Amino acid sequence: MKYLKYIFFSTSILLWSLSCSPEDAKEEPKEDPVVELNLATVKTNEVSDVDAYKATISAKVEDDGGSTIKERGICYALAPSPDYSDNRATPNSFKGSGEYDINLSDLEDNTTYFVRAFATNSKGIAYGNELSFKTLNADVPKFAISETKVSGVHDIWVETTLIETGDANIKEVGIVYGTTGDLNIETNLVVVQEEVKAKYLSRMTKLEEKTTYYFKAYAVTDNDDVFYSEPETFETINSGDFTYTINGYNENNAVFVRLKNAIERVQYYYNNFTSIKKHVWVNYVPGVTTADANFDGWIRFGSNQSYQQTGTALHEVAHTVGVGTHSKWNELLEGGIYQGSRANQILKLLIQDEDAAIKGDGLHFWPFGINGAHEDDGQDMTYIINTLIIQGMRADGLPIN
Repeated sequence: MKYLKYIFFSTSILLWSLSCSPEDAKEEPKEDPVVELNLATVKTNEVSDVDAYKATISAKVEDDGGSTIKERGICYALAPSPDYSDNRATPNSFKGSGEYDINLSDLEDNTTYFVRAFATNSKGIAYGNELSFKTLNADVPKFAISETKVSGVHDIWVETTLIETGDANIKEVGIVYGTTGDLNIETNLVVVQEEVKAKYLSRMTKLEEKTTYYFKAYAVTDNDDVFYSEPETFETINSGDFTYTINGYNENNAVFVRLKNAIERVQYYYNNFTSIKKHVWVNYVPGVTTADANFDGWIRFGSNQSYQQTGTALHEVAHTVGVGTHSKWNELLEGGIYQGSRANQILKLLIQDEDAAIKGDGLHFWPFGINGAHEDDGQDMTYIINTLIIQGMRADGLPIN
């Protein structure tokens, strides 16, 4: 009986061993599930912050379609159904939820645009719903050209105020000018300002004497749009006729050479920035401390070399045309303040200071009277302003002969 039990037990073990062999336990390999790829799902949410040249577009990738989003953004055009081949823009960043904003800044004013969001994955390009918007009318730059203008024989100065900058960023301002009112910066002469400022002074130069010139203020925006003020006109003056005689001139004497150089510079300034006609006699008198002059045109320079220069020569020539040497000079002064309007207008404009005023005493005026060698900085503009002020004083009634 025990023997039979043993046989039965052994047979059971053998059968169990055979049924659990490793080869029989190996499962069939399973295939990876097939993932179906689709185009992404993208939505154009809204258009906001619409301005003349700008707008913000909000969009969202709602589903990646089972593949990584390679690119997202918006397409925009002037016609419906803009696509990838039209204008497009991509965001700098996006939220984890898939939302993103795009700021457009290269638009035209008063223009209708159509926009669609897009997203690309390995399946292709998906587009969102279409929206449209219209940009606003742009506020354009507005200018005011000052009533006061200053002219020489070949130059005109005008001041421009940029009253409003408008909606676009301005990258350049200036003056365009010519002899007709049909002006533009492509075909006419321009004076470009070094920087864009609310108020600026422009000098038109190389003009013809006694000629009427037209000019406009202009501004160029970042979009390269050009805006102009209404044209204005001003006339250059007649050339001056300033002449001189140097008594006892000796070309081998350094003093006379300096005096000739100085009086020739005065001749240049008076003939180009005034219409004054005057003849003066230049004399070297060593005993004179600095220099002096009278209304009759007689000028004396002393031996001090510092006063044998252009600034002193201009100062003395001013005496020969009435500054401190004619009774009208005292009439034009009241309490040490020069009362003539034209000369003061010239000063205010050329130094860009509305509070500036010419002051004086019985013999001199300031600023720009060059009342001593220490005020002679040798600058061309110092000499020009001095001469233009004298031209203004003449207009105020100061006689020259």
